[in-house]
Amino acid sequence: MHRRTALRAAGELLAWWAALAVLWLMLISTVYPLELAVGGGAAAVGAIAARAARRAVTER
Repeated sequence: MHRRTALRAAGELLAWWAALAVLWLMLISTVYPLELAVGGGAAAVGAIAARAARRAVTER
């Protein structure tokens, strides 16, 4: 993988993660450390799935 491609992939994953983490934070009422960890993990899984889905649709 080229460096430029790796940076774009990392940027896309970070953008997805940030969007999903903010959504998680908006939907919970109280913020405890365990909830932050679970939300961060769930956002990471969602970001990986979103990137994989976009790649499946756009790349041949």
